[in-house]
Amino acid sequence: MVLVLFGVTSGVVLANKAGTTTTSSTASSTTTSTIPPERPQAGWTVASSSSRGVMVDFRNIVVGAVTFRALRLHARTTLLRWHVGSIDPNLSSRAPVDAGPAIDWPSEGLAGVVAVFNGGFKQSAAAGGAVVDGLRLVPLSRGRMTIGIDTGGHWAMGVWGSTTFPPKGFHPISYRQNLGPLVLNGALAPAAAPSQWREWGDPLGGNPLEPRTGLGVDRRGNLIYVATMGRVLQNQLGQALISAGAVAAMQLDINPYWPIMGASLHPLHANGGLFPVQLPMSEHSPTIYEGGWQRDFFVAMAEPNRWSCSWESPGLSGPPGTVRAQRLSLAGKGCRTTTTTTTTTSTTTSTTSSTTTTPPAS
Repeated sequence: MVLVLFGVTSGVVLANKAGTTTTSSTASSTTTSTIPPERPQAGWTVASSSSRGVMVDFRNIVVGAVTFRALRLHARTTLLRWHVGSIDPNLSSRAPVDAGPAIDWPSEGLAGVVAVFNGGFKQSAAAGGAVVDGLRLVPLSRGRMTIGIDTGGHWAMGVWGSTTFPPKGFHPISYRQNLGPLVLNGALAPAAAPSQWREWGDPLGGNPLEPRTGLGVDRRGNLIYVATMGRVLQNQLGQALISAGAVAAMQLDINPYWPIMGASLHPLHANGGLFPVQLPMSEHSPTIYEGGWQRDFFVAMAEPNRWSCSWESPGLSGPPGTVRAQRLSLAGKGCRTTTTTTTTTSTTTSTTSSTTTTPPAS
């Protein structure tokens, strides 16, 4: 993994990029024995792990009198995809099935799903743009905080329109924007001040104290989702993200009906799996993403055991606007000898083994 961090004036870019060093998050020529695994960290509880080390971990963070749940995806051991909802954005029906309103088990189930969580505001909120598999759902807007996802499922976060985003060598297949930056360079953005609450969504009944969710990236390129069903302002959400390690972050959805999060204890390959790590008091089970959901969401998956093997999608080609499904397949010389998992009863072939831990009570 190579982390790129630029100053506020030029926009922030944080990315886990392909490389050939021992900390690469994609296939490389370095032997497995020389690459250190992703190790547990004090204060975080491991939800799932593989031969590469920790994939997903979580913790609770208290800001004032409110408890937040933080979920962390490790950049070297997981990959990410973004999905449209069945109703929103408006052009979602045109998206290929791999980015449709339900987990795409024939593709994402091959890698094994390890976490799911909600996306951002409705299109009608005019909070930013979205692109998936080359399909421009909503035009991208300058100044909006943006998460991009490339062919390998790696992510980059930065301010759209800055000279440094997307980072050089990044080959995106999807983008999701939602409002301006919440956290920049490890500090709250000026617009996150409590008095600016009208800039951060339309709260129910005009009360700005709302359940909120957010997404950030830490200095190692790990992705951090933070949420609470408590009543908070945007600055409290930003502070929780900073406490979880985020140096750049964006707000996702708000209001009681939309926050949804789940993490499994091992990679899931088909419907019917469990997501024991959830957002306390959420109005929906994360299994709602298995059958299809009306709003956009993210799916995290497990990378293969071997460092010299990775999951890749074909990427985009042709003139701008060309839409192409991005189904996953294995790539890398180590894939030929990768073993299959024995941790589930699914008949789908997987390249990830796992260990589990029991989460603490919420």
